[in-house]
Amino acid sequence: MSRIKMIIKSCFRYSVKFLALVIVVFTSSLFTKVFAQISASNAVYQTVTEYTSTTNDPIFVFCDQIGTGVGELRADSPDGTSGWTFVWTKWESGTGDFTQAVLTEANQSFSMTANLTDGRYRVVISKSGETDVSSIAWVLNNANANPVLSLNRMDCVGVHFLGSFTKNNLQYQDVPNANQLNVQVDDRVIFSLQRNGEETVRTPFPNYDGTDKSFIDQDAYEGEESYELVVTDQYGCEFTSDVLLSETYVVKADFSVNPERGEAPLDVTINNLSVNANDFQWFLYQDYDKILEDATSVEDSLLTGAIITDEDPAIYTYQNSGEYFIKLIVKSDKGPDVCMDEMILTTPIVVDTSLVQVPNVFTPNGDGRNDVWRIKTQSLFLESFHAIVFNRWGRVVYEWKNPEDGWNGKVNGKMATPGTYFYVITAVGRDEPEKKYTKKGSFMLIRK
Repeated sequence: MSRIKMIIKSCFRYSVKFLALVIVVFTSSLFTKVFAQISASNAVYQTVTEYTSTTNDPIFVFCDQIGTGVGELRADSPDGTSGWTFVWTKWESGTGDFTQAVLTEANQSFSMTANLTDGRYRVVISKSGETDVSSIAWVLNNANANPVLSLNRMDCVGVHFLGSFTKNNLQYQDVPNANQLNVQVDDRVIFSLQRNGEETVRTPFPNYDGTDKSFIDQDAYEGEESYELVVTDQYGCEFTSDVLLSETYVVKADFSVNPERGEAPLDVTINNLSVNANDFQWFLYQDYDKILEDATSVEDSLLTGAIITDEDPAIYTYQNSGEYFIKLIVKSDKGPDVCMDEMILTTPIVVDTSLVQVPNVFTPNGDGRNDVWRIKTQSLFLESFHAIVFNRWGRVVYEWKNPEDGWNGKVNGKMATPGTYFYVITAVGRDEPEKKYTKKGSFMLIRK
């Protein structure tokens, strides 16, 4: 008896599984066919209709730059296999039905129809022994006139433009009524002013009403350059104005320095990179730390007296250590008004103290070359100087205080032994007498 119960339970369990599998397969097949859809990968905007009484359809918007109809729709077979027939037709408002033939393709897994003009399209997908599947969609081509860009004026601020654009509000028919309905969309338009293909100004206008909008290019450049106004409308389509050529009066002060840091005396090359300028004033400032606290004017307290007008200070030598700034004021009279601009270094030129340079070898052999171990100094900038030479045992072999002197390689009138010697140099600069600089190291004495 228990064996019979087990058999009955097993049969019931497998029957339930089989029934569930049948339901899943049937449901999957049913939903695949019912919800087959038309797609449009090239559409820039997609929404749905708002019919008053019938089932809504998808709407696909295409950017039509040539104005002849560029709509493109695709339909895929319900099961993804081939062998299906696709029949495309277009709806005619006069008959209220899809009576205009568009395209028929047989034994396919998908079908595409292109170069479609505005209208409502249907595709019927059929296969022998299968239920027909039908899908409907609207195609709306967004063809429009290009925006208009005009030159308003030029001044020291920049080039002023005016731009305008007429929006194209797309509509479709309320099926089955003959009323026209507007496509629902965020009504924002974006204006992009471009110079030589590069965007200079980008401005969005919510609820744009078609009025003129102003734009300013504030960049400085020389010569004549090309401008275009690119408008992205509410559907995402771009429309470009005719090219407009213009120059500018804007002047820009600009320069670079090289090197930005080094030892005194430091030769700094100043490269004038100004644009549209024909008058220059250079201000070379003192070390920032030496500015008097009670100075009443920044110009008076920083200026060294070096104002160079109409000439570029191609190379300026900083004799003393410190941190230095440069300012440039430029002017231009290319326009009806005199335009001005200025630039000041945000990072100072750093000049480090360099009082001595020590050679690492000398050859006192009487040949007249490199016979004296002499330290190179900026003697004009030294307040005091002291050099001492030691041998390897720490004994002083020579010392001197005149920076012009040096060691001839002799100790008490006799030739010193070749080898390594050590030195200690102390010095004080005239620009900073409170600071003492000490330099230590070694060098080689070689006899050939």
